[in-house]
Amino acid sequence: MLYRINAQSESFEDALAGAGVPYVVRGGERFFARPEIRQALVALRGAAAGDVEAGLVPLVRAVLGPVGLSTEPPATGSLRDRWDSLLALVGIAEELADTDPDAGLPAFVAELEQRAEAQHAPTIDGVTLASLHAAKGLEWDAVFLVGLVDGTLPIQHADTPEAVEEERRLFYVGVTRARSRLGLSWALSRTEGGRRSRPRSRFLTGLAPEPSRVGRPGKTTKVAGRCRVCNGPLGTPAEIKRGRCDGCTSPADSALVEALRTWRRERAADDGKPAFTVFSDSTLYAIAERRPSDEQALLAIPGIGRTKLDLFGRDVIELVTKSD
Repeated sequence: MLYRINAQSESFEDALAGAGVPYVVRGGERFFARPEIRQALVALRGAAAGDVEAGLVPLVRAVLGPVGLSTEPPATGSLRDRWDSLLALVGIAEELADTDPDAGLPAFVAELEQRAEAQHAPTIDGVTLASLHAAKGLEWDAVFLVGLVDGTLPIQHADTPEAVEEERRLFYVGVTRARSRLGLSWALSRTEGGRRSRPRSRFLTGLAPEPSRVGRPGKTTKVAGRCRVCNGPLGTPAEIKRGRCDGCTSPADSALVEALRTWRRERAADDGKPAFTVFSDSTLYAIAERRPSDEQALLAIPGIGRTKLDLFGRDVIELVTKSD
């Protein structure tokens, strides 16, 4: 099971422990063994001993503030990992408050201690939990890539085209860790029955079908997809094929675009056909933006099917690889 940030492991550790399924955490400590979580538990136990009346979630945030939970997230790096882990504790507090509105800090601390005890049980072979960074270079027969919502993958602070494309490459790492079976998972709300406030990851456009939306009674419409740069809705066929709005700047390498155009022109001349029958301009830009390095990634681009893959795939992948 692969996820974007280490803090996401807690809910899966909890669920697996509760179900009696053994698991191992690769590339990092278990959630409750992390230094920032141990420090947070000490602070929460101390605060729980006092007589403080306040809402659980605001109180938890206040206690975790001196430990490192600032109002705004820090930049990427170890401080951001620490911040994400502490924010996961706030998420647990939110779940407890939804279940029991009268719950206070003592009940919250008891909940955390119970989870910690369950997750510290010794395990051997079982489900592997790993972040996408820790998964590089590894493979499994079956992979479940989870938490595929905008704000998590791509991460919220990826606010430039270059940063978004780096997140896309990380997503591709996760997809290609599976030898035979791949599961993609996302939840549009934090809790069961909650408000649908989180759009699924823009990286799923062209890879996983969009869910149907019910419009007027008796009529069902399809969501065409969302721009992988701004996450806005895609309207025209060209936008859908590119996975990008007309108004968003292309992150494609201009040298790669020109190399692809030159190759297309020469290939079309050799075949005695118009250039557009090889690939359209939209498809060329999609290739230059996504930079597929193997056949699976190339097939994920709208407009490229098995026939064109067989005809042109090797040439295109070679051009992309040379441009890296």
